[in-house]
This record gives sequence, C-alpha cells and structure tokens, in this order.
Amino acid sequence: MQRWISWLLCLSLAAAQQPAQLLAGHRAPVGAVAIGPGGTLALGADAYIQLYQADGRFLRTLSGHTDTVRALDFASDGTLLSASSDTTLRLWNPRNGLLQGVLQGHRDQVWTARIRPDARQVLSGGADGELRLWDTQGSRPSLSIYAGHGWIYSIGLSPAGNRWAAGGQDGVLLWNPQSGYRLPLLGKLSVRSLAWGPQGYLATGDRDGQIQLWDVEGRFLQQWNAHQLAVGALAWSSDAQLISGGQDGQIILWEKNQPQKTLQTASVLALAVNESRLLSGHDDGRARLWSLQGTLLRTLEPPAASVSVLVYSPDGRLLASGGWDGEVWLWNRQGQPVHRLGEATLEITALAFSPDGRHLAAGSRDGLTRIYQTTSGRLEQSLEAHGNGVGALAFAPNGRALAIGGRDRLIRVWDWQGGRKVLEFRAHESHVTGLAFSPDGRTLYSSSSDESLAWWRLRPEGVGLLRRVMAHARGLYGLALSPNGRLLATASHDQTLKLWDAQSGKLLRVLEGHTEAAQALAFAPDGRRLASVGWDKTLRLWSVQGQLLQTTSGFVRPLYAVAWAPDGRLAVGSGTLRQAGTVALFRP
Repeated sequence: MQRWISWLLCLSLAAAQQPAQLLAGHRAPVGAVAIGPGGTLALGADAYIQLYQADGRFLRTLSGHTDTVRALDFASDGTLLSASSDTTLRLWNPRNGLLQGVLQGHRDQVWTARIRPDARQVLSGGADGELRLWDTQGSRPSLSIYAGHGWIYSIGLSPAGNRWAAGGQDGVLLWNPQSGYRLPLLGKLSVRSLAWGPQGYLATGDRDGQIQLWDVEGRFLQQWNAHQLAVGALAWSSDAQLISGGQDGQIILWEKNQPQKTLQTASVLALAVNESRLLSGHDDGRARLWSLQGTLLRTLEPPAASVSVLVYSPDGRLLASGGWDGEVWLWNRQGQPVHRLGEATLEITALAFSPDGRHLAAGSRDGLTRIYQTTSGRLEQSLEAHGNGVGALAFAPNGRALAIGGRDRLIRVWDWQGGRKVLEFRAHESHVTGLAFSPDGRTLYSSSSDESLAWWRLRPEGVGLLRRVMAHARGLYGLALSPNGRLLATASHDQTLKLWDAQSGKLLRVLEGHTEAAQALAFAPDGRRLASVGWDKTLRLWSVQGQLLQTTSGFVRPLYAVAWAPDGRLAVGSGTLRQAGTVALFRP
C-alpha cells in the first residue's frame, strides 16, 4: 500500500511539472532578422526564432536556444543559421522546423555569425573576442583566431567569397582563412555593424553614429555622420544602395554619402534585404517589412518571454503582468487579455493592486508610477519620477497610502488619490527592491540590493528606523510577507531564500537549492508554502519549515516573476521550451 501511495504521489508531482496554460503577449526586442529563399522571414526575439511567410503570415516557432538569439542567416538551399548568447550556434531546416546540428566551442556569448551561400562553412564571433570557422558537417570549430580583447558584433563575407570581415570593439579585421591573410583596418574604432556591397565595398558603422566605406583591400575611402546614436545595422540592396539603421530610430537609404530617404521608426537592431523587401528588427519588440521605396508593408509582433513582474488582484479575478516592452497586461481567469496598458517608455519593474482591487499601480524603469482603474484601464494618476527607475511598490492595508521605492535609494509614501507626497526618506545605500506593509499599516518593510532588510515605523510626524539587518551575502531581489503577517521571506543574488520573524527580525531558516540568483518569491494563500524563481530557470516550491517540495524546470529563460492567486493558481513569468508563451500558469 505504501508503494502505491508513493507511486500516486510521483504521478501528481509529474503532472504539476507541465503548465496548465500559457499566456502570450509581451514582446522582447527583435535583435536578429533574415530573409531566406522564397522570401521566408526569420525573426529572433528573446530565445525564440519565429518564421513567417513572405506575406507576413506566421509559420512556426523554433525553440531550443536557452538564451537570446543574436544573429540569423540563410544559405542558398534554405538552411537557417542561428547564433545565441547561450554560446551555441544551430542549423535548422525551416521547412519542417527540425534542428539539423549544434555547433559548440565558444566560451562566451555568440553575437554574430554568417553561413556561406553553399552552406559548407560558418563563421562566428562573440564576447570571447574569437572568430571561429566551422565546417557545417562537424560540431567543433575547424579554425579559431583571436581577433582582439573586445566583443565581436558583426561579420560579413565578401561578394567573391574569399574574404571575411569582422567588426567589434577593437575595430575591423579582414581575414582570408585559406591564405591566413589578416589586415586590421582602423585603430580603436568600435564597430557595431558592417556589410559587404555587391561591388565589393565594405561599409562599417560605429557606436558614434558614423559610417565608413572601404575597398576590398581594406583601403579607407570615406566617412560620414549618419545617425545621432550607434549604427545598429547595415545592409546593401542588390542595386548597390546602402541602407543603415540606427539606435536613434531612423532607417536611412543612401546614395553615396547623401541620404535619399529617411524612415522614422523605433531603435533599429537588425536589417536584412532581398531583391524587393527590407526587413528591420527593433528594440520595441516588433519587426517591420518595408518596400525598397520605403513603404511600410507589415508590422510583425512575435511573442517572447519578457515578463519582469506579476501580481494577482486580491480576489484573484485579474492577473497583471509587466514586461520589458514597457507594457502592462491585465488577464482574466480564462487567460484572456482584458486591458493592454502601454504608457510607460521603459521596462515595467513593479506592480501592486490596491486592497479593493479597483486600482493597479505600475512602476517603470522610466521612473514614473502610473495608477490605472482596473475596470476601464484608464490612467488615473501619474506620480513623480524616481531617478533611475522604480524598484518596488506597496499599498497600505487601508488603500489610501502607496509606498514607492526607487533605484535612487529613496522611499516615498503618497496620498496617491490626491497626488500628494506625505513622506520621503533615504532608506538604503543602493536600489530598493522590495516593499511590504504590516497588516496594521504601521510598519513598512524594505529590501535592497545593498544586502539589507529594514523595518520602518511610519507616523504622521515622520518615519523612524526600527531595525536593519544585513540579510544576505549579496543583494536582495525579492521580498514577500506571509498572509498572516508573521513571516517575511527574502530572495537573494547569493542563491538563497531566508525566512524571518516579521515582528522581532529573528532569522528563522535558510532555504538552499537555487544554483543561481533567486529573483522573486511568493507565499501560497494558506501561508504554508513558498514559491521561488531565479536565474537558474527553475520554479521551486518550499514548505515554510524549510523543505524543498518540488522543482520545475524546462523554462527557456531566467525567471524574474512569480505570483500566487487566492484560489491556488501559480503564475510564472516565462515561456517553456515548447512554446513561446510569456506567462506559464500552474496548479501545484
């Protein structure tokens, strides 16, 4: 009988490993694009690759990388090459989505790669400062050369196919792998992008927004100011027109060094071109398909795992998610989006529902805290900016006061409905990362990346520090108060969780199990369990007595957010390896 019970328990644990539902909507930057034979469009957003038909209709998602996709390139036979910050390169058959091979050897993030048109060789470069030449039939590099101390951002193959160019923090390198010929071009020029033209000219773009033009032997031809910020991408059309994309949000079509047409858009991270189309990837999580005359044909929004914060409403009817895309989404119990709130200009870093659930506060890296009505989605209030962004939010139990902690080390307490600041004080020596009110509203708890946890007594005449403890060996990322108000839980970069007596500040127990930084945590509604997520891409469930109850892996990205609903649903801010969802819902 005991064996049967153990078997049944194992089945229930295994079932809990799979999310009950995936909610997709938030976007990550589109940092890599490519156009293949027949006009197939490939986009790299976060760790996923999305494929679209030439007319923009979605085909499929390719998943397998475990970190951001940095580069994409097609061979003439349709083979797709991808390079990732997970240090690997992958070869795909885009027609059926099957993985054909994995190339391993880089010691750090791979930022750029190109495949020969005949698909026989691949050249890659990245943060380790090395160029690696691969035979696509093998899995290890056939040749490696040290290109410099800095990162390599861009690679190109000359039209004749006999010379590679690599650009990075240390300048540009010309290399013929057959002869061993190497020619560094221009000194300490930080090159962010490069492209070979059909006539053999090499264009390079630097971090200062300038474009340089070179001949095939590396002789300097000319330089001009192109963008106000770094040149993020370069491409040549088949009729030898140079196209540049800048972090200033402009795409410029050039005739020699004179702009012929300027397209205003979002910050440009990647460009690809074929005979009739231009594809651009942007920091706002979108890709845009243009005609070569500059007409916008279609905007593509690939979903990706970019959720930074999650919170359930007190009654559990709404789930709010905040993303790196600067948007807040409100979801109902059925997993349907109710509102999409996009006033912020940078990442959403903190969310909090008012105790009655009628309002949602959203703090952003842009420093502002915006307060919305949850029924209408209407922006009702915007509170003074914190320098360098908002780090934490907490409503008082009576709902009238809102505490905001900033990356500027300050805590402000607001009469938010009147837009009146009641208190402001310097709370920590570094970013404020967590806030919680005691059930009676008289004590405010705060955590910080300065490794400390603090207790504050709030009075009409001012604020007093009750207690400060150096809580962890490294910075605190998460803070949670148990439903009964008796326990505080902290999550830290030192990979541990700690439980504290909320009244006395006594350390009760240390929870060890995460293998990288623990990022966020949440108490179960009954207060007996704790959920935590971290950079090790795992969700872990603990008893408050300290036992690790369950570990859920299979996530494709580091996890930054977790929230527990009153009815027991658990939301985690990431997708899985099989599907590019952004919020995974469990019923543990």
